[in-house]
Amino acid sequence: MRCKHYHTTFEPNAPRGCKLFQFKSPLMPYILVKQSTGHDCTSFDERQTKKEDDNGKKDFNDPKYW
Repeated sequence: MRCKHYHTTFEPNAPRGCKLFQFKSPLMPYILVKQSTGHDCTSFDERQTKKEDDNGKKDFNDPKYW
């Protein structure tokens, strides 16, 4: 779920998918890649997280939000 290529499909039979390799599966994509190739996924790319202020709150008076 931390990979930027992971996505949720909302299909009951295949709820998880990989945008890079364009597949859907009932398994987590990294498990399917490991089973298929025998190696960890080499295309893993950490998802960017939203940055917040030190106190965990955003200041919406800040002009960068407008």
